[in-house]
Amino acid sequence: MARFVQRCASMLVLVGLVAYAQEQPITPQDIQANWLGKTLVGTTATGAPATMKLDKDGTATLTAGKTNDTGNWRLSDAGYCTTWKTVRAGQERCFTARRAGEKITVLNPDGSVSGHFNEIR
Repeated sequence: MARFVQRCASMLVLVGLVAYAQEQPITPQDIQANWLGKTLVGTTATGAPATMKLDKDGTATLTAGKTNDTGNWRLSDAGYCTTWKTVRAGQERCFTARRAGEKITVLNPDGSVSGHFNEIR
């Protein structure tokens, strides 16, 4: 019986570790508290280097591969939205984000991956 209890306890620890390692949603409140005024560094979905900065005044800057752009951003119900001067011909797009450890995955509205950030400076 002691061995059974010990195995059950071990299984619960493993289940907890797996749940912890899974991606967790990043809320708009998290974005406001942790991203504003900082540079997010990572890659686009195709692997090109990318940086993005969301400023408190609603302006934003983006470098993705050879593209450099400026625009505006806002919080949405589930994440954030950006409107760039040239990217997407100035059309707004809203994103959600998820975190697994230090890796942030940014998702397009259809759930496909837009990119990843692995550092916030």
